Amino acid sequence: MARILSDREIQSLLGSVILGGDKLLVNPNGIELRLGSRVRFIVTGEEREIPEDGFLRVSPGESVIIVSLESLDFSNATVAKHHRGCSLMALITPTTTMMREGIMQAATKVDAGFLGQLNWGLRNSSGKDLLIQRGEPLFKLTLLLLEGNEVPDTTYGDRPGDKYQNTKGVLLSARRVPADIPKDKIVASSFEKLDHKKQLKEAGYPFSHIGSELMQLQGKFEVVSADMRMMKETFAEKTGELSKKIEAETASVLRRLEEHGTNLKEHAEHLFSKKFGAVVGSIVGAITLLLGVWGALQAGKVKAEWMVPTLILSGVAVLLITWILTRRVK
Repeated sequence: MARILSDREIQSLLGSVILGGDKLLVNPNGIELRLGSRVRFIVTGEEREIPEDGFLRVSPGESVIIVSLESLDFSNATVAKHHRGCSLMALITPTTTMMREGIMQAATKVDAGFLGQLNWGLRNSSGKDLLIQRGEPLFKLTLLLLEGNEVPDTTYGDRPGDKYQNTKGVLLSARRVPADIPKDKIVASSFEKLDHKKQLKEAGYPFSHIGSELMQLQGKFEVVSADMRMMKETFAEKTGELSKKIEAETASVLRRLEEHGTNLKEHAEHLFSKKFGAVVGSIVGAITLLLGVWGALQAGKVKAEWMVPTLILSGVAVLLITWILTRRVK
């Protein structure tokens, strides 16, 4: 029957099977493992280095993969130095301190033959930030000694599928999912159809408070959205009416301008023709008058001393007649 090692036996494994372990963290039936120097944030995919005196902050609802400060050597050769013909395996369980702070951690095991640093995950299910200092205890390692038929024929690392052997830092999951899975081959729940605000409200404090606030905000947003939609529809309606009025008024003005322009053109043409006729008629009449006067002078009917005054008076008469005719045309 597998036997759980005591604190006395665990202390004898420090420096060989458990590398970097602290004897002050050995408890009656195991040893506490501490936060190492690497962390990977699952949602963002970021991997960060935690400085020696630094802290890791995990936000509410966030999940991370962390690495142990200690390394394990469960190889048969190393274990045989302490327990000949035996193997070691271990169970990893959360500390009650982390559980009291609302941190969810999954228990797992370490197979016989494992070498390297341990990776494990935790999720902050509380409503406040979780701060963990580098080197702070997080998990308990309970070691089981395997004897006789309990010793496996094939230890971890001997199989091709053992991809986490000799782990250093954070190793990504070795699981691979096909990229082009047909939809009819996938079985899933109708999770996307759930009312997430209602789920939050039923999840207990502080999520219930957040859910209530979200539902109230949604109600306010719906009212605002309805008002905005009504304003938008009214604005569009008024804009359409105004646009039609502007188009009608513009067409009317253009039509009147066109008609007025045609009338102006006809009036100008008529005025020009009348004025031109009056001027031409006056000029012709004046020339005729001057020719008549000139002829009279040539015939001797007008004395020579009256020639100049006669011509001047004739010219003035012609200009006066022309001016009178053009004024009447206007």
